[in-house]
Amino acid sequence: MKAENLRILKEKGFPVPKFVVVESPEDKIIKGLPDKKYAVRSSSDLEDGEQMSYAGQFHTELNVKKSDISDAVKRVLESGKQYGSHMKVIIQEMVDADFSGVLFTANPLGILNESVVVIGKGLGENVVEDRCDTTAYYYNLDDDLFYYEQQEDAVLAGNEVIKLLVDTGKRIKEIFQKDMDIEFAVKDANVYVLQARPITTLSFNRRIILDNSNIVESYPGISLPMTQSFVKEIYRDIFRAMVRRLTGNEALVKKMEPVFQNMVREANGRVYYDITNWYNILSILPFSGKIISVWQEMLGVSNKDISVDFHAGFFEKGHVLFSFLKYLHTTPEEMTKLNDKFSELYPGYLERIEGYGRNSNEEIRGLLKIYSDIEEELIPLWDITLVNDMYAFIYTYLAGRRHPEEISHIKELESMRPVEALNRIIRLAKKNLECSISSPIDSFADTVESGFSKVNDEACFSSEYLHEKQNYIEKYGDRCLEELKLETRTYRTDPELFDEYVMTHLRDDIPDEIGHETVERGSFLVKRAKLGIANREISRMNRTRIFGMVRSIMMKIGEILKEQGRISEVRDVFYLTLWEVREEAERCSHEPEDRTGVKIDRLRDPEITQRNEDFLRLIQERKLRYEGFKKIPAYSRLVYGDKVTDKPVCNICADIVRSSEVLKGIPSSPGRVKGEVLVIDKADQKLDTSGKIIVTRMTDPGWVFLIKPALGIIAEKGSMLSHTAIITRELGKPSVVNVRDAARVLRTGDMVELDAYEGTVTRILRR
Repeated sequence: MKAENLRILKEKGFPVPKFVVVESPEDKIIKGLPDKKYAVRSSSDLEDGEQMSYAGQFHTELNVKKSDISDAVKRVLESGKQYGSHMKVIIQEMVDADFSGVLFTANPLGILNESVVVIGKGLGENVVEDRCDTTAYYYNLDDDLFYYEQQEDAVLAGNEVIKLLVDTGKRIKEIFQKDMDIEFAVKDANVYVLQARPITTLSFNRRIILDNSNIVESYPGISLPMTQSFVKEIYRDIFRAMVRRLTGNEALVKKMEPVFQNMVREANGRVYYDITNWYNILSILPFSGKIISVWQEMLGVSNKDISVDFHAGFFEKGHVLFSFLKYLHTTPEEMTKLNDKFSELYPGYLERIEGYGRNSNEEIRGLLKIYSDIEEELIPLWDITLVNDMYAFIYTYLAGRRHPEEISHIKELESMRPVEALNRIIRLAKKNLECSISSPIDSFADTVESGFSKVNDEACFSSEYLHEKQNYIEKYGDRCLEELKLETRTYRTDPELFDEYVMTHLRDDIPDEIGHETVERGSFLVKRAKLGIANREISRMNRTRIFGMVRSIMMKIGEILKEQGRISEVRDVFYLTLWEVREEAERCSHEPEDRTGVKIDRLRDPEITQRNEDFLRLIQERKLRYEGFKKIPAYSRLVYGDKVTDKPVCNICADIVRSSEVLKGIPSSPGRVKGEVLVIDKADQKLDTSGKIIVTRMTDPGWVFLIKPALGIIAEKGSMLSHTAIITRELGKPSVVNVRDAARVLRTGDMVELDAYEGTVTRILRR
């Protein structure tokens, strides 16, 4: 098999060093070989099979002189006798390699769209037998993005060599129609293929495809375990409710329970769609093929391959067709009902949360009861927002193809209200300070740099400002950057952040109005698209408030756990999952009591003390692990066989392969500007974006405060219905989304031309 694979690769034009195959030490071919050094290795009929490779089981000799070849062949043949195999021997010219290694076209640990390249100095045997330090490259085939782990004295390969190796692996996989384990050598940046065999450890029954299209806007970067567990629960509940609404079929709902349980998954600390399960849900809709296509375009799904492993029956689809047509007509009315219901229930929940103290396990159980009530009363109602999303997708798709420039100027768009309110407060604060200090704004910089607490102590601000601030926090205190991560600090949890934001923007020229029109215009399709988008933004604001309530609940639980010695800091609670908090609350409710029926002193009981220490150790381990996850690139797609596994984190470095002066994306808000790039990796509302072209991976609703003063924005993620698109259209800022690798190829200080008519970004001057 080994010799046959080499023959095939040689015939296909791959750079395979010259070789011959013999079956005897006396073969005449040996005498005719040039006077060089050779590798003498086995080619048994047992080797490189589908189930077993027998790698390393048979004898191999390297750097063999011509005069010693016959003896080497004899020893190789002898090594196969104990296995009863039919053995041939490959005699191959040696490559005086700078470095050698092994390439796996898929990660043998079960990551199917990740090639692994392991290299070491000198010959390949140094790598496979751990005789030298190695560098392991992990290359994502969807993103053309890799990271590497380098041991102390290991060699590094250049980007071009890694790209050449990976491309070679792709071509070899295509020939054999299976993932391959390939040994290679590199000399003077030239790659030589030494052998290729199937990866025998790679077997799976189902591919799990994780995709971060769209969801990365809500959960950029790392999300902690509490957020991960909460998101998993709400997606499960909402999609279950939606299928129940559309089908009215409890048997089907029960049958699809495994789908609901995994609408989202965690990988390497990040949130992904389990996209096959999304396709499973969409497949029950009428005209599912076309709807999936629209859904992909509206959410910016770049890989259009569709994988479905669930199929609804004819009658089930018929019922869904009837429901779907009904909701295309009634969705706006249903959304109004939802918004009214939320407005009715929201104040009561806030009051209940505020009413809890922080002194006992019973308080934890009470807070969890509020969470449970929210989950049971509010979350299932949210399924209509999914129907509205499809409503908005369909009409935006239809209207956007004809009149893309008209899908803006939406009357009283909910996402713009916080900006308008903040503008009023900044103008008020500026007026207060000017009156109080009696100097131009620029002259009191030293006063405000120390923070607003000092300014407030000196009574520089009126009670009107403090009143407006409080009103803002009550209405919009949960709206901020990365607002759907429970661990995020918001204006509600950290009111001083509000003052910092106002302080940062005191010198800005704040307009009286954002500039959007108040009259709805456009065709029937445009009006429907705008209505769907407007309702979508209202529900997203209310969703932000639900997350705010859950955040407040968990913060209060964190206060209790800290007082009880179970965690070190209040915010450590976010390193726990919902399930762990529930289990801990239940366990503590059954703690032993003394003879008087009073709970024993937690701090003096050895068993409880040990459990607390284990809890603290768990959190510390997770902190280190999630810090390590930050070093792993945020891949847009991960494909696993059967099981999702997190990467180990050690000495990680990341890099890219592509680099271009012209990048392409989806034009989402028309316009054309030239300007200086500001790459934002981690959003901070104190950043000065004035006159800059923002480059980022994605945005969320809180980014409106950063986009407003900028010239335009370039985002790696997004679609016509992403927040980047919606907000930039309202603000009249040009934007291009779905620009692959923009935040890695472009650098702060680069000068670019952003053409949001053609969807191009051209670098005209490097930093």
